[in-house]
Amino acid sequence: MVSSMLRSVLAAVLVCPFLALAQAPSLHDAAQQAAAPAAEGGGSVSALLAEADRLYAKRDDPAALAELKASLAHAEQVAPKDYEVLWRQARLNFWLADDPKLKSEEKSKLGKIAWDYGDRATAANPSRVEGWHYASAGVGNYALGIGVITALRQGIEGKFRERISKAEAIDPKFENGGIQTAWGRFWYELPWPKYSAERSQKALEAALKMNPDNVRAWVYLADLHAKENKPTQALEDLQHALANPPGRYDAPEERRYQAVARQRIADLKAARGRGSEGG
Repeated sequence: MVSSMLRSVLAAVLVCPFLALAQAPSLHDAAQQAAAPAAEGGGSVSALLAEADRLYAKRDDPAALAELKASLAHAEQVAPKDYEVLWRQARLNFWLADDPKLKSEEKSKLGKIAWDYGDRATAANPSRVEGWHYASAGVGNYALGIGVITALRQGIEGKFRERISKAEAIDPKFENGGIQTAWGRFWYELPWPKYSAERSQKALEAALKMNPDNVRAWVYLADLHAKENKPTQALEDLQHALANPPGRYDAPEERRYQAVARQRIADLKAARGRGSEGG
């Protein structure tokens, strides 16, 4: 009986450290992730995140998107306060919120989720750019979902500017012009007298200087030119957006905004046709 009791005590002593690791509140960098415990069903946090990154590269495929969601949910279950998990959840929910086909209510809902994950990430590690960037992106989609005027009344402008400014201060070249593209759209979306075509164009041109293939920036520049009653320039911008096949920097993003570009061209041509009939 004594030997049996000793074996039980030794087993408990050996198991407890691993239980403590499984309940660790946070893993703050890749090295710590590598030491993360095995998740239920197999795989460490680092392995789950590597798989999530692989799937993110083809996230416009429904099957890959479903697997991506599952990988990140699993990683979050194991390490709910880990920076690397949280900013990737913010990025994923921004992608979901940014779908041009979404209804406003769903856009605002998913934008708020991205915003919350981004803020949790910045709380875990305020010195890294990803949390600030995707928090600001979530704020932006939340604002678009509820309507810009309502968002201004709620003080959302300041929340966006705070987060995007911190991201820019940490790494102005993050996502090859993603921050400048966001600023360009910000100045475009604001109502008069806050709206600024000059600031919007300057930011979008800065984004395109960093990445001349930035499809979203070309589409946003086309929207700006259309808004400023420059349809010829808008069409030229949209042709730039369609100039290259997807895969030059982020294939799902490129495919999404090239689809938007094609729709914009159709809309502009239809508007021109109506103008000719009216003349």
